[in-house]
Amino acid sequence: MYSEKILDKLDEKDIETGDRIKASGREGVLMPKPESGDPDTLILKDDSGYNIGVDPEDIELIEKKASTENERDEVQHSEDKPDIMVLHTGGTIASRVSYEKGGVEPAFDPEDLVEMYPELAEEVNIHSDVIAQMLSEDMEPEHWKKIAEKIDEVKDEYDGIIIGHGTDTMSYTGAALSLMLQNLDTGVMLVGSQRSSDRPSSDAAMNMYCASKFLTETDFTGLGVCMHEDSSDTRCNILPPQKVRKMHTSRRDAFSAINAEPLGHINYETGEIEENFEASDEEYEKNTELDGNVGWLRIRPGMRPEELEFIEEQDYDGVIVEGTGLGHMPVNAFDDETQHHAEILEKLQEIADDAVVVMTSQCLNGRVDMDVYSAGLKIQEAGVVGAEDMHPELAYVKLMWSLGQASDMEEAEEFFLENLNGELSERSVYRG
Repeated sequence: MYSEKILDKLDEKDIETGDRIKASGREGVLMPKPESGDPDTLILKDDSGYNIGVDPEDIELIEKKASTENERDEVQHSEDKPDIMVLHTGGTIASRVSYEKGGVEPAFDPEDLVEMYPELAEEVNIHSDVIAQMLSEDMEPEHWKKIAEKIDEVKDEYDGIIIGHGTDTMSYTGAALSLMLQNLDTGVMLVGSQRSSDRPSSDAAMNMYCASKFLTETDFTGLGVCMHEDSSDTRCNILPPQKVRKMHTSRRDAFSAINAEPLGHINYETGEIEENFEASDEEYEKNTELDGNVGWLRIRPGMRPEELEFIEEQDYDGVIVEGTGLGHMPVNAFDDETQHHAEILEKLQEIADDAVVVMTSQCLNGRVDMDVYSAGLKIQEAGVVGAEDMHPELAYVKLMWSLGQASDMEEAEEFFLENLNGELSERSVYRG
């Protein structure tokens, strides 16, 4: 809480948190005082979106804050507009600044969304529902099933569905939904944002608008991911959810399609839409069963047999091996320093006797090919199967799904190696 001296100054000038003020030559929105810090320092949110501390000198009211939530009118829908359902799971895309609480908070109601995305509200009727409220790094496979079940429940009621999702694990959710809801007969778009709506550089509004535009102005059905195509506010990509991956920690154009082409592009400035998808004529199938008992081993120089012993002790039903290059790991023993590699190979075979073991590559682009070098041949002989051009996250999710559908290891391996909904490509596209 601010000191009594500061509170008196603010009260004298009729200033409240959320008002735009000027103090000591700095301008911004007055934020509440955090629990820690100097009570005699004002906290302002400047135009960059960051909170700064300033001296409480020469305080001047610039603009009163907007009306409170309780004063907002109820959202009115029009019969002339398409209906978009926004399903929330949490993440930055569902966050807005709270001047009462001093940071960002979830915004889930249609009224919140109309306030945050007025441009979107002009084009469509916004409906909303909450599936979960979490940062995406906390998401579990059971949450993927809940999202899939909710999509299945409401898909025939709206002209399109947007899934608001945190960006950190959106590629896992995209892969899971593409397998759980094959040949989906409604357009569904996963949408995230790298920067929250209180920052001037936020990508949230543009990503939401472009996703809605693609859903309502094309014949798109199935699943997509809508994110910035580049760092400017010009175009959004529609990416295949089973092939997408987050490639940068903070850039707005962090998402890329791995070994695949985008499904389309939206020019935010001109409204032009480019389509690069084919509608499926296959029957819609919902299969949400997963086997979460899957381990993950990342290969690197210096690894020891004991690491594979640990994997074996976990009694996994499936194991992802994130290998090097074309799908390799240290299995050749040719001098004193590499004698333990023979033991690594032996342990690998023991694991593969009781679990489906899949080789992926740390390279991401390109595909696994264990027929080129002797190491790959030994790994295959040990019982390991290649993930073709699936990146590690996709392979991990598909192995969970394959084991969940299968009655035994052999059938699970067959499911894994079959291209069910675009997760395998005959030709791996490299986009740089």
